[in-house]
Amino acid sequence: MHFRILSATVRPLPDLSTPAWTAKLAQRIERASASISRLDARVAVSPVANAWRQRSVWTGYAASLRGQSAEIEEIDIFARECGVSIPGRISPPSISEDAGDLSRWQADLKDRSIHHWRDDVAYSTATPDDWRNRPALLRALEMLGRHARADRSITSWLNLPRLLHSMEVTATPLPCLAIADKALRLTPRDSEAIVARFLRQIAEAAATGLQRLDAMEEHRLRAAAVAGNTLRPGKLFPLLAFLQLRPVTSPRVVARQLELSISGAGKLLARAADAGLLVEISGRQAWRTYLVTDLAVAFGFARRPVGRPVEPPKVSEALDPSLSRFDAEMAELDAMLARLGVVSHVGDEQT
Repeated sequence: MHFRILSATVRPLPDLSTPAWTAKLAQRIERASASISRLDARVAVSPVANAWRQRSVWTGYAASLRGQSAEIEEIDIFARECGVSIPGRISPPSISEDAGDLSRWQADLKDRSIHHWRDDVAYSTATPDDWRNRPALLRALEMLGRHARADRSITSWLNLPRLLHSMEVTATPLPCLAIADKALRLTPRDSEAIVARFLRQIAEAAATGLQRLDAMEEHRLRAAAVAGNTLRPGKLFPLLAFLQLRPVTSPRVVARQLELSISGAGKLLARAADAGLLVEISGRQAWRTYLVTDLAVAFGFARRPVGRPVEPPKVSEALDPSLSRFDAEMAELDAMLARLGVVSHVGDEQT
């Protein structure tokens, strides 16, 4: 009996950096590039850049977890990292992530040493001669796809902001640009849909990042104006600065951080809420929990105000002393949290 061995030719996966060009695709690349550039430029000069980066890390991490099929929302990560459990909300299962992933990513993002995107990678970085002539965003997508298939962990998604920085798409890594797409692993031949989805997602992520940066800068101005116009501000300045770094909070967390009684912290938070800088999201629950206003709207805990938005205070000589004090408080709190290496624990008793 004779057996005939049939050799099957394995078709190489499509190169995502060389799509079928159309006018619509060119517009998508232009739109995504412009959105990223606007965010990158603003972050470089923003007075709240450090606090924005911290929130952006939590946003990117939540998106990356969803790319690993974890059923989790941004608010879950924000609340956990701020040390607050939200009444009536079930904590996400711990099996959905490696406990060290977030801390390792944060350390990696803070590393300012020069890394080339080809260094220390577990996937092929072979590229054709015309590689540099291809759009940088599509080159990054191609390498993201290779990484995602070579490493099934969350690492590939988390690495994208560093990859974009190394490819000179951004001046610094922007954590909110951690884009995850399971199709890169499951249906990698569906290149047209993958490219279109990636460009849409990264443009939206950059636009959302810019909106949140705008909101944080507006919060800074309003907070300085509110505290500066208060006859006896007490620890209102430190509280409002703290909210930039920890936008989800409770009286117990504030009392511990600012060395106040729980009652005093609750009254201070109520003043901030009355000024429109916070929203209480705990409803009729016993444990009071607060969230900064723009995130309360973004996460569905509050409705966006109807009508024309109230203009934030104008930067002026009268406001300068309050802004300086606010920035000093935020820098001091930021440095203290960094020194302590704060690790948040969900489930702390709150009131």
